[in-house]
This record gives sequence, structure tokens and C-alpha cells, in this order.
Amino acid sequence: MENPVPRIMKTPIIAMYHDDKHENLTIEIELPDVMNEHITLLMHENSYYIKAYSENVEYLGSFFLDGPVDPEKALAVNNNGMLTIKVPYKEGFACARYIPID
Repeated sequence: MENPVPRIMKTPIIAMYHDDKHENLTIEIELPDVMNEHITLLMHENSYYIKAYSENVEYLGSFFLDGPVDPEKALAVNNNGMLTIKVPYKEGFACARYIPID
């Protein structure tokens, strides 16, 4: 039987950060009550797309990354509603520059 209550559409809460050596990107996506089989994740060199749903909520979004990554080496683990993706950068932060804050 289909759910008579329509799902609420939301953009998931996301945190993205790199490791100290600027070699790997970690993406953490909050997906409360979402089972693995209800997650669709597509990753490109410079972006990713996520669609996931629980009983009452559908999470949807497409996001740009801060540099080119190697999607063939990406690993994703869903741990109690926290989807963690780890993926290496293709070129590191070779073109990045620290900006002083006044």
C-alpha cells in the first residue's frame, strides 16, 4: 500500500572538508531514517547528485565540488542516517591559494 501522506521535499544538510594533506575530500550528508536501498548517489569529477527518501521525507540535491575528484575511487557508507563519502582529489589543491582575512 502506498503512503497516503505525501513526502516533504528537503535539501539535505551537508558538510564537505578535505584532509590535512589536501589529497582527499570527505562529504557528510544527513539522511535521517533513510535505508541504503533508498539512496541514489551519482558522482562526477566536479559535482554529485543525491536522491534519498524515508517514509515521510525525500532528500534531493545536486552540488558542485571544490576541485576535480576521482569518482571511480569514491567510497560511501551510510551509518545510522549519516552518509559519509570519501573520494580522492585528482590534482590535490595545486591551484588553491590561502586568502588572508582582515
